[in-house]
This record gives sequence, C-alpha cells and structure tokens, in this order.
Amino acid sequence: MKIERIDHVAIRVKNMREACKFFSEVFGLEFTEIGENKEMDVRSSINALGIEVVEPLTPGGVTAKSIESGGEGLALLSLKVANIDEAAAEMRARGIKEVGKMERAGVKVRIYHPKDTYGVMIELIEYKDKHPLLAAFAQPG
Repeated sequence: MKIERIDHVAIRVKNMREACKFFSEVFGLEFTEIGENKEMDVRSSINALGIEVVEPLTPGGVTAKSIESGGEGLALLSLKVANIDEAAAEMRARGIKEVGKMERAGVKVRIYHPKDTYGVMIELIEYKDKHPLLAAFAQPG
C-alpha cells in the first residue's frame, strides 16, 4: 500500500477547550471547531497543520472509555491513500480489524482497531486534492 502523506493526527482529551487553549498559548496554534461526530462519539477542533483535538460527547461512550483506560494522548493517525479499496483489501489480508467506515462529500474513510496497529487507531482516508476540513485553512494565491 502506498501512503501519500499524513493527513492529520487526533489527540484524545478530557476537555477540548482547555487543550486547544494550551496548544494555542504554548505553540501559537489556532484551532477551528469542527463540531460533533456522533458516530465517533467526539466533539473536535482542528488546526491548519492537521492537529485535531477530540473530547468525548458522552460520559459512557467509547471515547470516554478510551480515556479512562489509556489516558489522554494520541488517539488516531490518519494516512492519505490513493485508493481506499485497495488499501482496505490489504489491511483485511493482513488480518487488521476494520472498526469503522464512512463516506461523505467525496471523502472515503476506513478505521482500524488499535489492538492490531501497536496501540494507535489508524485511519485510511481517500479524497481528490485537499481534505475538505483542512481546505478551509488554505491561503489564497
């Protein structure tokens, strides 16, 4: 499988606003709130570099449970691929468990269980040019 680039990384936190404030004050990063993703049980913000900060939507949900068991920290590594179907077939052939699948606005996503990928959830993502969420940060000219 050919990885084109790192699309983004997600950091799992208990309080998104406090974490964004920290990253803003310490590193000068500016975040834009994305909103809620009920399928992933998160509320999130992202910056132009592709650093996404996510917090649980529900106290008993999967994200809250992940924080309880593993603490705050790196939650997801998203890798851009040219062909999601070929990449997914290779992951299946290697016995890596797919735990999520989404397709929206020309973006195709497959998510893989961290138990099969050294403790980090892997997201494979396919889209034409620039990820629609990060395209909002594009500089003119």
